[in-house]
Amino acid sequence: MTSGGARGNAGRVADPNALRRERTGDSASWTLLVSFDGKAPEWPLSENLENGDREMTIWARLWTRPQASEWLRLGLEDEVALYARYLAEAEAPDASSAVRTLVKQHQELLGLSTAGLNRLRWQLPAGDATKAEPAAKRKSSSRARLKVVGNDE
Repeated sequence: MTSGGARGNAGRVADPNALRRERTGDSASWTLLVSFDGKAPEWPLSENLENGDREMTIWARLWTRPQASEWLRLGLEDEVALYARYLAEAEAPDASSAVRTLVKQHQELLGLSTAGLNRLRWQLPAGDATKAEPAAKRKSSSRARLKVVGNDE
């Protein structure tokens, strides 16, 4: 087995707010996703007798996400359907690790994971429920932090 070479997920995570992103000619632009108000496309795969209802539930839920507009633009309907199928199969208690690995890989491919969003350079809308809430604001001055300590006189 050879060592070295390029690795897809190696290196620092891209930062959309980095100062160097503003350079002219920088091809690494970020896409701000917008809420998708469209309708889910027709199911592209053959029918699954085992998990058909669960697949349809996942399919419908996926098309309410902001990433859906980009999936349509890029023609990823089949990949989204396969993800729904793999996820329905991976939910079973006796699911193989191979199926669960496929789910993880598809999450990144479709921008459903944080790593996938960063790799695709997609930003979720500010009001999206899937975005984490900001941490509580801390007191900034050392004087304010010392006010917490009581006076032992």
